[in-house]
Amino acid sequence: MISFPQRQIKKNYRSITGHFPSIKNNRSVAYESKLEKAFFLTLEFDDTVESYQEQPQITIDFQNRTKTYSADCYVQYNANSKKKNTLVEVKYTQELAKKKEYFDEKFQAIEKACADMTIDFNVFTEEVYPQVYIENIDFLYRYKTHGRENSYDNEILSLLEKEKITASDIAKTITGDPKELIVVANAIWGLVSVGHLTTDLHSAKVNMNSFIGLAS
Repeated sequence: MISFPQRQIKKNYRSITGHFPSIKNNRSVAYESKLEKAFFLTLEFDDTVESYQEQPQITIDFQNRTKTYSADCYVQYNANSKKKNTLVEVKYTQELAKKKEYFDEKFQAIEKACADMTIDFNVFTEEVYPQVYIENIDFLYRYKTHGRENSYDNEILSLLEKEKITASDIAKTITGDPKELIVVANAIWGLVSVGHLTTDLHSAKVNMNSFIGLAS
């Protein structure tokens, strides 16, 4: 059985803490590290994720005792994704390496408890995604949360019917007005943020020289 007590965020001068405006959950979720915030961002851009909740608790048998274990996140997937709902621990690789024997034993106990509940258990580290991907989706997420410019949607989409072109070329084809170029640029990134357009988010930081294409 999984419970979800309200997470209490305490000031921590060794890590970044705060609250994250989750669109998938329609509320603010609390995070206790920069890595945890990065993980939540990846969930917001994962179309197979239905919702997620921080600080799930389950009971595990660990070190000859029955204990309450608080994970960092519980992820619920869309039914058509065929993925099991998953309990997730968010940890830096350095921390895992420093206490390897402890975490190996603990994670084994967690995996057993999760198997009994027919859910999965995963560990998210900073090595799962390249840092540039996290920076790119962090940039794009503001267009999800603050609304996006959509007055140029049809023009942008029609320009990309035949081939990929750079964001700069899209904007300059649509307008020569310097002020309006900014509006078009915002429209382009807004379309990327909601998945109507695609660009390479994993190899380099997105900018106006990035090639943009239609989503398949």
